[in-house]
Amino acid sequence: MEFSKMDSIDSGLKFKTISNLMVETTGITEHLEETDLFVHEVKVLEGPGEGNTYLHNLDSAEQI
Repeated sequence: MEFSKMDSIDSGLKFKTISNLMVETTGITEHLEETDLFVHEVKVLEGPGEGNTYLHNLDSAEQI
């Protein structure tokens, strides 16, 4: 699925990033005009940075 083409995303979806972080979507999406891609805010569920949020291109993550 091409998440970078989606202008919105549901909150609560879980992903494993390429750096093996477990994250969950918050439902917040931002458009990057320079690259014409959408990035989605995720919250780190466990491990380093637990509780932190950041914007992520979910195309590089595995949905679980």
